[in-house]
Amino acid sequence: MIVSNRRRSVRRLLSGLGSALLASTCLSGCEGATRKLDEAAVYGGPQFRLKVVRYYENLPFHYTGEVFRVQCSSRHTTKSPGHKTQEAGWVTLGGGGAIGSKSATDVAERERSNYLVVNDHTLVWVGNGLNVSFDACGRFRGWYPTSLPTEMIIPVEKPDYCAPKGSVDCRQHDFVGERAPQFEDIRVAPSGEISFVVRSKAFRDSTAIRVRSTDFGRTWRTESP
Repeated sequence: MIVSNRRRSVRRLLSGLGSALLASTCLSGCEGATRKLDEAAVYGGPQFRLKVVRYYENLPFHYTGEVFRVQCSSRHTTKSPGHKTQEAGWVTLGGGGAIGSKSATDVAERERSNYLVVNDHTLVWVGNGLNVSFDACGRFRGWYPTSLPTEMIIPVEKPDYCAPKGSVDCRQHDFVGERAPQFEDIRVAPSGEISFVVRSKAFRDSTAIRVRSTDFGRTWRTESP
């Protein structure tokens, strides 16, 4: 009886050690890794620089493959901290997946049209919204279609965890895929005036809206194009 109990104790001990070893191995292997692949310049001027950096991410249960980040550097970004996908002294503007890309140069050519250099200090970049910096990437102010009143939007069906059933703000779901915003006729003046036309299939009464600001993007108003 004593021998049998000892055997069971040994088996439990070995089983526990095996589970601990497996958990430790999974923890060390499942944390993932990110490494830089290459980079390419998008713009180089006297006040700020833009570049595309490609990374390879291995994030188990989430994403594995190439990603890119568009980063900006100027005297206003020197204190910006670095992390896995951002170099110290730079700020990240946009990014996304880049699986299948061959080089950062290829990605830079693809993304270049989303970044409009107005002058040495002023930059506009567009994605799921439109952002403007008048101080060489020191600060951006932006407009997003999710800021429009709900009565102007044709909503898509959303998961139950989204408001109003749930507590998560999922307004961005209305502007994904073929409903993503498209920006055109972008005008930016040193006086702080900003104007552009945005189109989306998510708009209820019109496929296009003109958006304006006269105070460097602090406030916005919409009107017919």
